[in-house]
Order: sequence, then C-alpha cells, then structure tokens
Amino acid sequence: MKRFAPLFAMMLAAVFAIAADAPSPLQMNQKDPSKAPKIYVIPIGLDGHGQMGTDIRLSAFEKVVKDVNEKKPDLIIFVMESSDGKTGKAYLGNDDRSERGQMDFEDARKMIDLLKADLGTIPQVMWVKDSVGFSTALALAWPDLYMSSKARLWGMDRVREQYERTSDDEVRKKYMAAWTGIVNGFLRRGGYPSELGLAMMRPELLLSVSWNGRNLTWRSDTKGTFLVDGDTQAVANFDAKTAEDLGLCDGIADSIEDLMFLLGYREWDDSLGKNNQDGVKIVGDYITEWRKTYTKSIEYFGDYEKNVAASKFTAAKTALERVRDAMKKYPAVEFRWRIQGRPGLDDVEKLLLQLKEQSRSAPKNK
Repeated sequence: MKRFAPLFAMMLAAVFAIAADAPSPLQMNQKDPSKAPKIYVIPIGLDGHGQMGTDIRLSAFEKVVKDVNEKKPDLIIFVMESSDGKTGKAYLGNDDRSERGQMDFEDARKMIDLLKADLGTIPQVMWVKDSVGFSTALALAWPDLYMSSKARLWGMDRVREQYERTSDDEVRKKYMAAWTGIVNGFLRRGGYPSELGLAMMRPELLLSVSWNGRNLTWRSDTKGTFLVDGDTQAVANFDAKTAEDLGLCDGIADSIEDLMFLLGYREWDDSLGKNNQDGVKIVGDYITEWRKTYTKSIEYFGDYEKNVAASKFTAAKTALERVRDAMKKYPAVEFRWRIQGRPGLDDVEKLLLQLKEQSRSAPKNK
C-alpha cells in the first residue's frame, strides 16, 4: 500500500493542477472561452455616495448600458455601495439624515429591467461592499451574490414607512401586503423566496433555514435546521459572515482579484477599469454633476425667495426657472427636494404661474 502513496499523491496533484487551470463556468459561456474575459464594473453607489432615489436611479445607468453594448465585455460586476447614511456598525444611530434615501419603486423597477434584461446576454454578478435600507432589495435581485468582509445586508424594514402611519388597521394590512409584495418582487428576480424577504421587512415574523445539499429552504418559523431570527421585535439582517455561512451569499471578497478568484477565473482583462473606461467613470460623473446641480438649485431657490420678498418678480422668475430646469435635467434633484420636504417640480411650476399673475398685477416692479 505504501508504494502506491507517491503515485496517488502525484495523481492528486495533477488533478488539482488541471482544476486550477480550468476556465470558470462563466468563461465557458463566452463566445471564445480561450480568451481572458474582459470585465466591466458598474457601481451602484460610489465613494460614499449611494443614496437611493438620487445616486441610484434609472437615469444614472442609461448611459452605462449604451457604453456596455458598445464595448461588449465578457463579464459585468455590479458593485453595491449604499449605506443609507449609516456610518457606524450599529443599526440605530450614526445617521447622516441628509443621505437617507427613499425608494422610487417604479424607477427602481425600470432600472433593474434595464440592467438585467438589456444586458442579460452578458454574465453578471453582484458584489456588495455595503447595503443598508432599500438598496438591499436591489442587491438581492441578482442570484450570484458576493460580499466584502465588512458588508451588510440590512434595513429592508424601512418599507414599513410606506404603511405604518395609517391609522385604520384594515387599510394598514392591505398596504402592508401590497408594499411588502412589491419589495419581494425584487428578491424574486434573484430567485430568493418570499419567506426570506418578509422576515427582513416584518419584525413579528420568524426565520429559520434548512439545507438539502447546497439548496436552501427558508421557513417563517423556528423549525428549520438553523434559527436565523427568533426575535419578534426585530427583522432579519445579515452581515457578510452570517450570509456566507447560511449560503445567502456565494463568498466573501475584499478586492476584484479576490472576487475573480472565487468566480473561478485565473486570468482576466481589466483594461477598461485601468483606463477609466468602464461604468465607474460614467456613474462617478453622474453623481458629481447631479449633486453639484442640486446645490445650485438650493441657491437659486434662495434667490427666488429673496427677490419675491423685494417684489422683484422678473428676477424671482429667472431664479425659479433655474430650479425647474435643474429638476428637469436631473430627476435626482427633484427627488431629493421631495424627500427633504421641499417643493417638487409640479409645485415649482405652480409657483411660476403665481409669479406670472403677480407680475401682471404689479407691472412696474422688476
């Protein structure tokens, strides 16, 4: 038996060597599997700016999709970075309220359709650097999910803001069913069951999981093999380690190199990223420009108020038209105005009509 050991060891080493050199299953789906795959990174939120409804909305990615179709990469890596203004490890506290987003549900649905359907012929993975709030529902719209070691999948219970202030119990129940159903629609796109989504949105629900090989069975009770959430006062949230242990995410990676290794690649073409020609630049430029335009719009509205108080209606109209134009150019500007309790585009249009009437009644004022 001993004399066969060296031979067995050599055979085993050969098997591992072949496995190491074998292309990733994703690579085998390329038109030319022998070619190192060209990767294209699309950030969903970037460099600490990941507000839902503004930094993350349909208009941020329309130009990206056109660019992808022109450059024809072999693999798309979506990078989720949206903390909902939460800068600390604790779920409560450490909030930057100005960065707390809201879900524009119709816009988000169209955005997912654009990214998943229009680019559906190209293999895609979701890599979560952080996700707190409504962005978690978006992250779970992808079945191939990876996380960084410090990433969170938290905060889907914010959906309760859509219905919990309703005083009528029956109406609240209907709203709850409707809104949680809408959010669970995003999870269904990723192949995740409603039991998981509901436990992440509704604190009174429990969550456990069982395994059948690599297949997971999520349950809204405590009868699974592993109890995930047995607290009826809190929702289920996941850090990276827990998500990996439970099989919710496919692995933990803290760099593109780590991620590609987990995906089974041993070589790849990252020239688009190195030459600043992937989605990072496009999304980064969008975030910079809409935020700059938003800051200007606040200044313009201040000019409008100042000129109205001085009965300078022509100057007030000019300032308010600049606010309107900012909102039309970047829907993110209007959305941020509305989530902060400021006038929306329709309100600004009404104010312009009022100014027109005021100008008529005081024609001598400038």
